[in-house]
Amino acid sequence: MQNNELQRLLQSRRGLVSPDPYSTAWAAMVPSRVHAGMPAWPETLTFIRAHQLPDGGWGAPRVYNAHERTISTLACLLALRQWPAADDAPRIERGVSALYRYARDLPAEIHEPVGFELLLPRLVDELRHHGLALDPPEWQAILRIAEQKRRLIGEFKINYEKPRSWWFNLEMLPDDALARIDPRLLNRFGSVETSIAATAAYLRALRQHGKDNARADAFLHHVVHFGGGGVGFCWPIEVFELTWTLDSFWRAGIDPNTPFVATLLRQLSRYWSARPAGLSSSGSFMVSDGDDTSMGYAVLRWGGLYPSPEPLFSFWRTDHFRTYHDERTPSVTVNLHALAALRQDLDRRDHKQLALVVTEWLRRELRRNNGYTDKWHFSPVYVAAHAVSTLAGWDDEMAREALDFLLAAQQFDGGWGEVCGSTLEETAHAVLGLAVARRMGLLRDAHPLVAAHRFFRRHEGEQPTERLWIGKTLFHPPGLVRMLLYAARTALAQQTDEIQRRYWQSKDWLPLRTRGR
Repeated sequence: MQNNELQRLLQSRRGLVSPDPYSTAWAAMVPSRVHAGMPAWPETLTFIRAHQLPDGGWGAPRVYNAHERTISTLACLLALRQWPAADDAPRIERGVSALYRYARDLPAEIHEPVGFELLLPRLVDELRHHGLALDPPEWQAILRIAEQKRRLIGEFKINYEKPRSWWFNLEMLPDDALARIDPRLLNRFGSVETSIAATAAYLRALRQHGKDNARADAFLHHVVHFGGGGVGFCWPIEVFELTWTLDSFWRAGIDPNTPFVATLLRQLSRYWSARPAGLSSSGSFMVSDGDDTSMGYAVLRWGGLYPSPEPLFSFWRTDHFRTYHDERTPSVTVNLHALAALRQDLDRRDHKQLALVVTEWLRRELRRNNGYTDKWHFSPVYVAAHAVSTLAGWDDEMAREALDFLLAAQQFDGGWGEVCGSTLEETAHAVLGLAVARRMGLLRDAHPLVAAHRFFRRHEGEQPTERLWIGKTLFHPPGLVRMLLYAARTALAQQTDEIQRRYWQSKDWLPLRTRGR
């Protein structure tokens, strides 16, 4: 029954993320149930060999992040060392050279994937056991921090009744520790908290110790074959996809009583009712987080529903909201989304007090180094667009600062792209921010939206693939982004008359950057 449900959900493409080399490498390292000296899924090795980047490493091809490329390259090298082919030596040599180049860029980077400092030493240790010793000097500080954390985590006892967020990165543990874990850790689909790499590492460790787990094997078999040999860092993320889709519709000005929107709201309401501790990215991931919970509460209230606010309050910490209860660093967008949630009930004194406190926290963070950076998305356009949407009508001064950032960031072609040239996703984020600003009277000039309209028309029919979201790796959630583009185009269509009039006027559609703003 569970396998049938798994197949049905995969076929519906709900909650999918793009395949990535890091997670695929862990699946590739799982030995066959029948022949221990062979990989369980040889097609994963084909995927790895086909996706080596021109610079010799592995990772997101269009977005450069040395952290993500480092752990992706380490994992792929480990898979190739475990199952070497005759022509792998040049691949491995190029990968090692790439790692030393990436190491030089690590200290200056802002964005760090989830669990990086714990995954790095695990991969380094495994490669050393396979005869490949790597020691870039830039790794030493990371390895020292990792050792401290590993000692701390080593003291943790797994309470199977109380899931923890660090289970998502369970592949950081050595094989003997993984092999001792009780199968109760697996969720209803047979995965470790929706993490494909953690599930693969667990099954690999079991088989190396003469054990097995049919449920984990079935889960990995389905996701590998559905992905054509490549797997994403997690599956599914259906609650995250649903929640962010509704947020896009809200910011686009779509009526929540529209039948298909009302249906989505009822679906989200059922998730909320089933999770008294708040929402997570999936009904199969039992650790709730402040981001999904905040956004979920905000869009349910927008839809005229009245969920309990208690789960939201559980993520409050002195002057800001947390993503997870044991996180190291806070997130700007989590706090923007929490503020958006609080703004739905400002007639409640406790909500208003928290809204005022978190606003001051955001003021400090957003004005620090331009502030539009976040731990969950690679593009500052995403952060600025959500800042405009949340702050307009509440703190117009900060909203205008974020709006000015967006207007100045518009590219010559009418799109937005702070990472790898104009992208459809970043343009859609910006359009929704500008649409809110226009409805709230902060943006009077239609030219930026006209330019965006032209950009979308020129790229009609194209599908974005850039991995701009930050998890264990950089990833692309195709279902969410498709709905984001739909919402952005809908927001533009609501201003059709003015946009079309200006669109046909000489060259007035050019973005502000080209007009010497």
